[in-house]
Amino acid sequence: MQPIAVEYLDPVSPNRDKKLFVPAVGDLKGKTIAFLTNGWNSYNAMGEHLARVLKERFDIREMRTYPIPTSCAPAEGLLARVAQECDAAIVGMAN
Repeated sequence: MQPIAVEYLDPVSPNRDKKLFVPAVGDLKGKTIAFLTNGWNSYNAMGEHLARVLKERFDIREMRTYPIPTSCAPAEGLLARVAQECDAAIVGMAN
């Protein structure tokens, strides 16, 4: 019988030499916010509500919705596209 190979995935960033810095979004007025959704109805409904609240209370420019798969990594380049097109992102799983 051949041994079974087990691969462990380490979620820790390989960047151990320096701290990762992500600047605060600050004032949301005029900003574009990304909403990444895995398609769950409850999460989509929450996104619609958040879009209204963010527009009414914080005067965002827009909230863009990006679909992501439910059980695997997003398509190559999607996260880079979101970072280029938006000032901040709301990401969550509704399952």
